[in-house]
Amino acid sequence: MGIIMDLRRTTTMRFAALSALLVALPWATPAAADAAETTVLPVASHQAPQQPHVVRSMFWMNAMRSNLDRRARATASSRMRTDVAHMRASGTDLAVLAEVAADQRTAFRRLTGPRWAMVTGGNAIDNVVVYRRTAFTQVAHASMTTRYNRGQRIHVTIPVLRDNVTGTQVAVIPVHNPQWNVGPWRAMSIRLEIAKIKQLRRTHPQWRIVIAGDFNAAGPSACAFAHIGMASAFLSRAHCGRIKAIDQMYASPALKPHAYRSVHTGATDHGREYHAKLVL
Repeated sequence: MGIIMDLRRTTTMRFAALSALLVALPWATPAAADAAETTVLPVASHQAPQQPHVVRSMFWMNAMRSNLDRRARATASSRMRTDVAHMRASGTDLAVLAEVAADQRTAFRRLTGPRWAMVTGGNAIDNVVVYRRTAFTQVAHASMTTRYNRGQRIHVTIPVLRDNVTGTQVAVIPVHNPQWNVGPWRAMSIRLEIAKIKQLRRTHPQWRIVIAGDFNAAGPSACAFAHIGMASAFLSRAHCGRIKAIDQMYASPALKPHAYRSVHTGATDHGREYHAKLVL
């Protein structure tokens, strides 16, 4: 019996010593235990994936060789054939054509088939937006009325196109403004176009905006659109008065218009067609 009692005392003493040793260790103190519970381990940061961007090619020009020359009208189909060939060769995704007659619209649809869409305004001589269906899908539209010579009202359809890759939505305004010597109508049209851009920005801030076509003005219209924050592929706001071409294009800055070039063509009496790139 004495032996058993000795063993029990020995075991009790050993456990007491072991407990004291465990308490004395730093990592076993209450403070260390609290710290272990509250330590924040570094977590690998997971950044949201960036939205993909694509570069789209844009084309614009005055498509009618002359709206006064009947001989030029007789060649409308052949001139539109040239336009379509140039758009295909440059990989155009989006285009604005000013002064497009009915026979030209018919020729365009015949030449392009279902691969391209044309959005018209319903005027006899029309300003149209065309786009490649593999690049864009029309998801909405807006409209406005501009003025032409002698105050003639021109209905403008503004298609809203969604990029098929990124989902970016772009409202495209086709333009053909009056000449400078026919009264106040050109200045009025520019004011109406600027007001429409501001309204679209206010009501649909998610839309990007492109306005292009025959402005029948060089520096004055360029500065007007630069001053409301529209970007150009060929000039800066500080040098907006230096532009000479009357066929112009302006875009929301987020579209980063760039790679501007003009190409000589006999398909228009303006003698030039125009190309640029947009980032969507």
